[in-house]
Formats: sequence, C-alpha cells, structure tokens
Amino acid sequence: MIASIFWLLTPVWVLLFLTLLLGVFAILSRIKGGRYARPIVAGVMKTPLLGRGLKKLSESALERSNPLLASAMKKLERAGAMRDPQRMQKSLSLLSSAERRAWMEAAEQQQSTGSGVSNRQIRRQLERQGLQQQKSAKEKAKDKRKDKKKKKGEKEEERRNPHARKRRKPNRRRGRS
Repeated sequence: MIASIFWLLTPVWVLLFLTLLLGVFAILSRIKGGRYARPIVAGVMKTPLLGRGLKKLSESALERSNPLLASAMKKLERAGAMRDPQRMQKSLSLLSSAERRAWMEAAEQQQSTGSGVSNRQIRRQLERQGLQQQKSAKEKAKDKRKDKKKKKGEKEEERRNPHARKRRKPNRRRGRS
C-alpha cells in the first residue's frame, strides 16, 4: 500500500527535486555575482542538447539587446577568430566600423569587470605600484573603520597618560659584514 503511494507520487517527487535544484542554482547565481554558478553553466554547455539550447537563447537575447555586437560575434565565429588571436586580428578587418566599435566596447567592459584581483598579495603589490587606484566601497569602509579604531586607541592612550610621549625606535641600519 505504502509502496504504491510512493510510485503514484513519483511526478510530485520529480517536480520537488527540480524546484529544489532551481532554488539552489538561483542562490548560487546571486552569491558573488554568479561566481559559483559559472562552472555549473560551463558544464551544462558541454552537453549537446542543453548546450545548443542555451547558446541559441543567449544569441537571441544578445540580438535583442545589441544587434551590432550579435552580428559581429557571428562574423567572428564564422571566421574562427574565437580560437586563434592571429585570426582575430585578420577578421576584425571584416567587420564594419559600427560592429568593430560594439565589439571593442564589449571587450573593454568584460576586461574591466574581470580586473578584480582576488589574491591579497597581488592586490597590495598593485596598490603600492599605483596601478589599482579605485577601491571598492567595502575596502573604503574597512579603511575608515581601521582609522577610527586607531584614532580611538591613540585618544585613550593620551587620556590615560597625557604627559607621556610616544617612544620611537631609532632608525638603525644594519651594516654588511
């Protein structure tokens, strides 16, 4: 009796599983700008049926939003420029000026979104060199909090002992032997 109910409710279980899967994917796509959903989409794109369907969907969405970029992408894919940088240079000459402009704008936009360096050591190195001038809002807020804590600590120390001066270590250089 119980087994027959289970088998009768199989479509419900399948629907529940699919909604759960969709919910997990929606949550993953919201976290860090879809960082964790990208590998899943890349894996799904490798399957023949779903890959073709997703590719057609993305192409049609691109045609609606930016028709010049869509036509440029089609021409570049036909020329095989997506795989070879030398072919890319040759095939850029095949594009009209408006298509080339749309392609360059899209390339610049993609480079600017992917420039966020995640490695702390590299990020600090770039900051020292002055290459990464713009800080995110999170980093600015973090710096403000650090400055406030530092000032607060200095004020408390001054309040406890107003006559004491801060002692600094002498700047010694080590000689070579």
